[in-house]
Amino acid sequence: MDWLIEPFMPIMIQALMFFYRLFGDNFVLSLALLTAIVRLLMVPLMLPMQKSARKQAEIQPQIKALRKKYAKDSQKQNEELMKLYKEAGISPMGGCLPMFIQLPIMWAFYRAIIQVLAFKPGDLFFGLGKYIASSAAFSDLVPLNSHFLWLNLATPDKTYILPILVAFTSWLQQKLSPTTSTSSGGDDQAQSMTQSMQITMPLMFAFITINLASGLAVYFIISNLVGIAIQYFINRGLPPAPQPAERASGKPKSKPSQQKRQGKSKGKRK
Repeated sequence: MDWLIEPFMPIMIQALMFFYRLFGDNFVLSLALLTAIVRLLMVPLMLPMQKSARKQAEIQPQIKALRKKYAKDSQKQNEELMKLYKEAGISPMGGCLPMFIQLPIMWAFYRAIIQVLAFKPGDLFFGLGKYIASSAAFSDLVPLNSHFLWLNLATPDKTYILPILVAFTSWLQQKLSPTTSTSSGGDDQAQSMTQSMQITMPLMFAFITINLASGLAVYFIISNLVGIAIQYFINRGLPPAPQPAERASGKPKSKPSQQKRQGKSKGKRK
């Protein structure tokens, strides 16, 4: 995957170094600002994924019914599912393409953080250490000031506070995503898998950050917090998620005020 991220590496490293100098050698502030910028630039790629996930959650009862009806005829089942996706305006692979575009960018950012936390320019990968060391603008910045609060950002956090925060913020971000908030009442297997991932993924990220540089844990926490804020505003812009009863009937439930008005009109007719 290195050949995919190489074009983004110089941009990420130079941006980190620029903000590091701008904020008076404060690596955490430079990391926070660049993380926010990168995550905001990813929003146009996130929206199609979010909308696709919401639509798929809405048609889960129909999907479940088709799979049950054509359980013994996989070809017919696939044909009917594709027809259903087309009617609902869903591309089965539509949500995957933005993810594939995001991955190299986020991975390059991740690798850039590892590299700028190197103790000397020669420790940087991809030959960028030589490029930075020969740069008049950044040669005096390496090695970076990697101390923040009680942390040395180039070494693991021995207090385990950061891995715990990584797990919690990762879990909270997943809770806000449409795939988890609209999974109830749909495919039982998908629901079980979603609930399992909601626990295992945050724990996996926490485990990863136990033995890696604490600067990476800080990045994960900042990225998750920015992601939570972005997800909150995206959720406000998306149509409300259908409740299980609404999905089962395929029709939205009438609001209480509408039900009251209907009851009054029936009483007047009597």
